[in-house]
Amino acid sequence: MSRSLLSKTSRMGDVNPVAGAIFGAASNQDETAMQVGGSAAQSQPITIAGTPAATNVLTINIGEDAGSLVTTSVTLDATTATSVTTAAAALVDAINAKPGISNLVFASSAAGVIGVVGRQKGASATFSMTGSATGGGATLTVGGIAQTAGDATPIPFGVMVERSSATKAVGTAAIGSAVGSGTYTAQVDTSEDLTSKSITTNDYISLTITGDFDGKGRRSFSSDVVFRSSVDDTVGDLANAINAALPASSVSVGAASGVLTLTAEVAGVGFEANGGFTVSGAADVIDFTATTPNAIPFGGGVALKSHTIEQNADGESEYGMGDTFSGLTEGKCYVLLDSGITVAEGDACFVRVTAGASEQVGAFSNVSDSGDNLPIGSYGFKGIWVGGNETDMNGNNVAPLYISRA
Repeated sequence: MSRSLLSKTSRMGDVNPVAGAIFGAASNQDETAMQVGGSAAQSQPITIAGTPAATNVLTINIGEDAGSLVTTSVTLDATTATSVTTAAAALVDAINAKPGISNLVFASSAAGVIGVVGRQKGASATFSMTGSATGGGATLTVGGIAQTAGDATPIPFGVMVERSSATKAVGTAAIGSAVGSGTYTAQVDTSEDLTSKSITTNDYISLTITGDFDGKGRRSFSSDVVFRSSVDDTVGDLANAINAALPASSVSVGAASGVLTLTAEVAGVGFEANGGFTVSGAADVIDFTATTPNAIPFGGGVALKSHTIEQNADGESEYGMGDTFSGLTEGKCYVLLDSGITVAEGDACFVRVTAGASEQVGAFSNVSDSGDNLPIGSYGFKGIWVGGNETDMNGNNVAPLYISRA
């Protein structure tokens, strides 16, 4: 009796792999549901000026559009009329407590300026606002839109996503965004001034820098030097030695006036610095200060494929504004690879953050591409390739990856 192709295989992926599909039975060990959020929420200022009086009435009207405004107001008293700061704080309380308004926006104040921000991101999550001040010396001015509401960057199947949270009318919700949507900041650490230490002949200075720079997990790189002529010269020797030991796209170490400055060469790729020295043979540690802390969005995992998403006009399936999807945080799935990349078991794992015309943010790779790709460890994950390249049913370059929290 003849046998079908399916009867000869143990996994559907052997027949027709596709980006974002689970690699095999029981491969999805942990996943998180997220909603695609917008790129920005509308924000708009209200300015309280003049001389508030206990007779002032401050009124604000807010709604989804000019035809659905909801009104709230506050009458100042001897306490809230003390200054523009107290008057603004009183109006903030009124805005945040008013049903029909508080579900649309959230208000906060600094001095006499109130910031009103939409609770939801997205081009459709806009609001209209007017206001007035009567009965006293205070004035109220509604400013123009400071930040325009924007929609999300679409998320295709099989890419890494960022995860954040959004404040809803009741509680918070997990939000998934395309890689590159959040804030990425290059870390800068500085050491204490080592010229203030009595480091002398036969003493040494050492430095160890630890991080995931090559996509294969955290590793440490160390150098130590012996005192030469002066502390300043010795610190310079240490900077040269550690720079020679560090891999590309990791950390650049500079030295000036006895101070070491450690700068991440790629925003979002953090590191830890530890150092020591001796004073006439007695050991001590170098104190470091985080001048600029590392910043990178929390990783949300791999966007899994859904059969409920229709193809767009270009024949592509992707999650758009308001869609809910699952992010695989532990398990095996087929991930979307950078075009032209060939991976093999044991290779490094990187995620693309900066994309050119033919590249896709969030796609996976095994190379840094001059810092355009970040090690998967930067997002708090470990990634292990469990197979090589395949072409999926849509013509995409894919490969199976095991992902788990680091």
